Amino acid sequence: MKYFKQFFIISLGMSLMIGIISNLFYPQNLSETLIVSALSLGIGFCLPKFACWANSLSKNRVSQIIYLVMGLILVIQLLILIFFPATVYHDPFRVLHEAELLSHNHPDWDNSTYFWRYSNNVPLAYFLSLWLRLTNVFQISTNAALHILSLFFLDGFIILSLKTCLNFVKSHTQVLALALFFLLGPFAYTYYLQVFYSDLPILLILLLTFNLLARWPKSKKAQFVSAIFLFLIIVCGQLIKANLIILSVAILILIIDLFMYKKQVLRKMIIPLAVILFAFAATFPASQAVSAAAGFKSNSRYQFPLTHWIWMSYNPASHGTYDGNDVEKMISLPSKASRQSYIAKALPERLSRLGIGGVLRQWVSRIEILLSVNDIQSAYTGGFIQVPRVYVNWQSKVHVLSQAIMRSGFIWIYLIALSKCLELLKRQTALDSIRELAIIVASGYVFFHMLLWESESRYGQALLPLLLVINTLPIQETKIQKVQEIQGRLVSSLRTKLGPLVICLVVVLSNLANWHEPAGQIIAAQRSQLSLQYHAKETWVETGKVVSQQMVIKHEATLFSVAVPQGSKLSGELINYRTKRHYLLKHGLKSGSSSLSYHGKITAGSYQIFLVNKDSQMQPIEIVQTVNYQLAPYPVKMDAQTVRFASLVYKATYSNGKV
Repeated sequence: MKYFKQFFIISLGMSLMIGIISNLFYPQNLSETLIVSALSLGIGFCLPKFACWANSLSKNRVSQIIYLVMGLILVIQLLILIFFPATVYHDPFRVLHEAELLSHNHPDWDNSTYFWRYSNNVPLAYFLSLWLRLTNVFQISTNAALHILSLFFLDGFIILSLKTCLNFVKSHTQVLALALFFLLGPFAYTYYLQVFYSDLPILLILLLTFNLLARWPKSKKAQFVSAIFLFLIIVCGQLIKANLIILSVAILILIIDLFMYKKQVLRKMIIPLAVILFAFAATFPASQAVSAAAGFKSNSRYQFPLTHWIWMSYNPASHGTYDGNDVEKMISLPSKASRQSYIAKALPERLSRLGIGGVLRQWVSRIEILLSVNDIQSAYTGGFIQVPRVYVNWQSKVHVLSQAIMRSGFIWIYLIALSKCLELLKRQTALDSIRELAIIVASGYVFFHMLLWESESRYGQALLPLLLVINTLPIQETKIQKVQEIQGRLVSSLRTKLGPLVICLVVVLSNLANWHEPAGQIIAAQRSQLSLQYHAKETWVETGKVVSQQMVIKHEATLFSVAVPQGSKLSGELINYRTKRHYLLKHGLKSGSSSLSYHGKITAGSYQIFLVNKDSQMQPIEIVQTVNYQLAPYPVKMDAQTVRFASLVYKATYSNGKV
């Protein structure tokens, strides 16, 4: 069993090494790599003085600093939500759309085929609808309700992360460094703040679970309360995010290890471990109960077999990420049985074409993507709804810098965890059971996405609470001095040998402003939609009828487009309210759906999107209708009649002032 545990430690260590490399060099952009390298080395260069200052503080002063940091984070979050709201699209919006309908007792599961294909998101839609029912009582808008929920989970995770450090680490360096990471990086201000989806609750649930295991109470009454709470969060977590099942497998492995070698420890931990296993067992009837309560009925005609995800993950063209062509192939087949039959032949053929070398490259690539955090801040967001003019010139620079801070922060989180893994391999004493479980679960997530499932940066975020546990749990006193000596030598080496390199990189950074030019900055957008890919219901415009919507762009744009269904014969113009200039929107074709667009300089100002049906027959149009969720600053008008909480799907972008 000793070698079995070492296998998980080595596996996690190797994965973290790949993660460090991927955050340094992915994407392959010289300027971004230099920025991340400079920040990472700069952190190591400043760490000794920071540690000296942090450890000189009293616990009360550290607590005061944490309160101040959390206050600043909350203020910045509120400012972002007020002045920089983002347009949310894809899965989170589809879940929100159905949750709104459920909260008003008007479920419409067949408004598209999405939930029939991905029924795993039904519980999330149902739980979200319960929250919206509550906020509806107080007449709180859906936008505000979502922001409150995101703040609760996000700031709850940040506070619990800092509290975990305070409880388990004697040195103040780590907790204050983590506080600075949350304050200065994009973690607290981008994806998790702007988008409510399943990824955020799982972070908090995992961290809560390990805190409960590490600090399991001794009194019977407290154990009973903790057991009920643990049971509920595991059931909810498994319903929301099915891959949490990895935790149950890890617990079974831990129980076998403890039964064979540490029965006394097993007796202390058996209650919470058993509660978790019972909770996973309870999710099966709970899932059926949720579906019944939500009025959802599955439709096997549209379901994808689980093997589809394995087959898609070995597509060399997408390197194991979501692949639209594979999904379209599944959609084209008439039933779940036909899809299973197709994959039974296609999967072995794909593996055969890859060969051993190709499979190994695919595994490494999927770990790189899983542990890279380069794309996480823009996940499921289609840009800001309306970018302030003064921010446009800074937008790309802020984006690159915030990416660099995120990547540098995770590089150091991975480095600390890697140093723990190396130290654990050298130790002769038994491995702490809680840390052992965290290592097994973290390795399990990596193996799951490396071997069986698609890989995305979002999925790799589940390792963050696990790495916080691994990095902060105390080690034996006899080893503390040794570890500190190793860390001291490492930091000293960074300062003396790599210090000049940091200075050189900082000099280079002063010339980087023109190195990174984005393809197009979004100036104004509304991109929430149910998607025609899932056969979303279309709105039809009668002959001679007009659909319009006001839009404001606060900086000149070089491209504007509004989505319309493929084959639609609608005509369109963009009209400036002040100058009355008309910009003719022409038909284009992209990714299977048509759009009306204008390529050219569009000055800042207030505009009207004007669509008219000049054809002799009714024409389809993409209009998104919600119950109480404001998609855009201005609603759609159909023949001068305002349709509240409805919007077209549009986007205005700017590319360096060039057409």
